[in-house]
Amino acid sequence: MEKNIFLYDGDCGFCSGLANRLSELSLDKTVKFISFRDLSSQNLKEIHPSLETNLVAGNVQFISGNMRYPGFFAVRKLSHSLKGWRWASPLLYLPLVPLLGMIFMSLLKSIRSKV
Repeated sequence: MEKNIFLYDGDCGFCSGLANRLSELSLDKTVKFISFRDLSSQNLKEIHPSLETNLVAGNVQFISGNMRYPGFFAVRKLSHSLKGWRWASPLLYLPLVPLLGMIFMSLLKSIRSKV
């Protein structure tokens, strides 16, 4: 069975809020939403070989099978199964949208302690 894990920073209010909202909207009940703060470094490596604490602390991560999707790409990958948002999912693949999404996520990351 393919693993579908969404990792977020449980100590970050914005990240936790994002994960909770995505969890509520997700129609794919195989996705597990887990704070990386509840996992050891070894647990992270077992989920995906490239995962490290500093990497996960910087961006949400979505692991689907052997693929790792960071930040905007994690949310975009989940968008296919979000109640009420599935229709918008193809828009996230238009030219320049990933660049804008990465910039937006970077801005959110820089102010997340204030949000």
